Amino acid sequence: MLPACQRRRMPPEASPNPFFLFGGFMRFSTFTRTLLCGTVLIAAATSAHADEATDLDIITVTIDKVKKALTDAVGGISVTTRKDMERDASQSVSDVLAPMPGVATDENPNDPATAVNVRGLQDFGRVAVTIDGARQNFQRSGHNANGMFYFEPEMMQQVTVTRGPIANVYGSGAIGGVVSFDTIDALSFLHADENAAIQQRFRYGTNGDSLLSSTIGAVRLGEYGGLLGNIIVRDNASYKDGNGDRVFDTNRDIIAGLVKGTLTPGNGQRIDISYLKNHDTFKNGSPTVYDNTVDADTLAAKYHWDGNGNPYFDLTASAYWTSTEQSQEAIATGNVRDFNIDTYGTDVYNTSRFDTGWLKHTFTVGADVFQDKVKVTDPAGTADLFTPSGKRTVGGAFVQDQVDITKWLEITGAARFDTYSLEGGGADNSGSRLSPKAMAVLKPFEDTSLSGLKFYGSYAEGYRAPAITETLINGTHPPPAVFTFLPNPDLKPEVGRNLEAGLTGAFSNLFTGDDTLTMRAAIYRNNVSDYIGGVYDPVLNQYQYQNIAKARLYGIEGEVAYDAGFMFASLAGSVVRGKDRTAGDWLDTVPADKLVTTIGFRAFDQKATFGARWFAVAKQDRVPTGSPTSEAYNVVNLFSNYNYSDNLQLGFNVDNIFNENYRAYLDSSNSPGRTFLFTLTTRLGG
Repeated sequence: MLPACQRRRMPPEASPNPFFLFGGFMRFSTFTRTLLCGTVLIAAATSAHADEATDLDIITVTIDKVKKALTDAVGGISVTTRKDMERDASQSVSDVLAPMPGVATDENPNDPATAVNVRGLQDFGRVAVTIDGARQNFQRSGHNANGMFYFEPEMMQQVTVTRGPIANVYGSGAIGGVVSFDTIDALSFLHADENAAIQQRFRYGTNGDSLLSSTIGAVRLGEYGGLLGNIIVRDNASYKDGNGDRVFDTNRDIIAGLVKGTLTPGNGQRIDISYLKNHDTFKNGSPTVYDNTVDADTLAAKYHWDGNGNPYFDLTASAYWTSTEQSQEAIATGNVRDFNIDTYGTDVYNTSRFDTGWLKHTFTVGADVFQDKVKVTDPAGTADLFTPSGKRTVGGAFVQDQVDITKWLEITGAARFDTYSLEGGGADNSGSRLSPKAMAVLKPFEDTSLSGLKFYGSYAEGYRAPAITETLINGTHPPPAVFTFLPNPDLKPEVGRNLEAGLTGAFSNLFTGDDTLTMRAAIYRNNVSDYIGGVYDPVLNQYQYQNIAKARLYGIEGEVAYDAGFMFASLAGSVVRGKDRTAGDWLDTVPADKLVTTIGFRAFDQKATFGARWFAVAKQDRVPTGSPTSEAYNVVNLFSNYNYSDNLQLGFNVDNIFNENYRAYLDSSNSPGRTFLFTLTTRLGG
């Protein structure tokens, strides 16, 4: 079998029809036209989950690294909170991210790792994933995604997804976007009247006899912060798909833990120090079957000072270390191979607020650097050639000025300088670049009932350095598919140039005294020059990562959510297209069109919540020659929970209630069939 990046390639199709000024969406299926009409007419929501429409005060560090309310932020942003995760009984990172427009995941069911795809881009850091600010850069060549991470959603407080290279202030590489997880802490877990609390959650899933135990304990340190611990145990057997067929090797045992301390010494200061660990064991591989043990560690420290009234200081400084080690033992021979990557990094930035005449400035300056150290050993095989050892150092600095010119016009200008060096196997590679960003925000309805409506247009560039594997991979693939991998030390970095326009809106008291409507929509075109893709030469029987001269990804996405207290509803959809403009081929990681509809109700003084979510996903046949397509599918999930008291909550969910048999385009196996989930959560605090 060919490597992951060669899974999908297709000969050119007829030129796409023009669509607005963004360079042409291709002929749409009936499903796609319906999706677009629904999305454009209803626009888009600020949150991927309708139950969050009442939480208009969600605070997140967004596109520009300025902490603000989500409803004040423009651009391709979605946030999912812990409350969403608990309501949906999310079993994985994929469950958490699935309702978001423009976001997909690439999973191998016999490996608990997740790769995130944003607007058709993934692998080798094109989507930067962070946990408490720490980059997750693990990669192992094989029949899987080239860039994945291990994380338990039970640890999550909130996840923010920023789509497109407009988030280049987050660091080098994120030409697709940024997925930023924040873990739970004592101050968010403890109720206002609690000094200490312990919570125990049990969940049983019928498909695969899955068991979850999650224990959280926290204590308040007087006025100076708090300390929290979380232990998670999962025991899953292999599940069955919608046809009732067992999907083998999907069993896994997971033990995960989080320790997090939060200090608030006063004067606007806060310090967070977290350590989390995932220990996963599972079996996979073909034709060689391996017993796998994965240990993923993240240690992160962050200091924040809001200036204590001084407008020239809003300082954040962080440092982190992540390590992911995967050990594989061949069951038949006992041979062991190890894959390890350590990442060390730091990030510092400050925001100043001041006026020059009538202009109001929010001025941010910062710098960051990280280093990947990859070490792979395989005494009896060639894994160390396909995932080569090496070292890569990536750093950069940025400056950004958000200027309020009038009440209805805001302009942002920014620039980021990136540099990198890579070495290993006797080769080296380096480079640097300055990437600009500009955004205009129009608020034409200020001081009216439509003051929550904003329009924006932006242009942003992002820069991704080649990965160690892309540059240094070497060796001969073992039988039965024998071919040669060639290194390419002359690889050039990718440059993404993203043009985007959209709108956001947040409105209250529309039909009742306390209802809310939130929306967010965008249309974009991301031209990537020197795109790095795997190229197979059938004449020479060789495979090499090369710079494809031009690639283009373009699409439309949106969400809308309405909440009236007793009921809530949302609609979210996205269409993504990706082309190799040099060869005319389709790109190989563009997910299918999707539309996600949610409706829910609250009863018994809002102690009970129940509803349904419908995933309608189109057929994906825009794939490279010889690659599998995916059929259209519809999956309906039911959710319900009842808060008997602060100390006892009951949950009942049904995933895939109609037992649809399906496989997502980017996944390697069928997804689970009908699954009943029973959740019991108890809490003791005081």
